[in-house]
Order: sequence, then C-alpha cells, then structure tokens
Amino acid sequence: MFRIELLTPQGWSQTEEHEQRELAELQAMLKSQADGCTYRVTSPELSTLCVFTPQGSRCWQLDQPAVA
Repeated sequence: MFRIELLTPQGWSQTEEHEQRELAELQAMLKSQADGCTYRVTSPELSTLCVFTPQGSRCWQLDQPAVA
C-alpha cells in the first residue's frame, strides 16, 4: 500500500492508503492543489518518496541497504 500523508505542525499525519502508486500520487496532487497543503506519498518499503505542494511535486528513489 502507498501511504498519503499530510504535513501538519506536529509532523506527518497519514490521510489514506492506495494499492496503486499512480492513484496515490494523483490523489496527493489533487489534495495539495485543492487545499494548498503539503502531502507526501511513501511506498511500503520506503524506497520511493514523492512530495506534493501547490507549487509542484518532487519524487526520489531512495537507496535500500543490502540484505545479507
């Protein structure tokens, strides 16, 4: 599941989850455009991080430690 989280003064707060990455990213983008807040989407293994603001979005592929 891909998590959508809202940035609050207390930190990140989960708002919803989606099975498909594209749907989660679309929802986060639409939420950000609608309310002007910052959202992020994280993948289940935390290897992908996307941040959505009213000014645009940015995504990163994060390195994962090697499993022995």
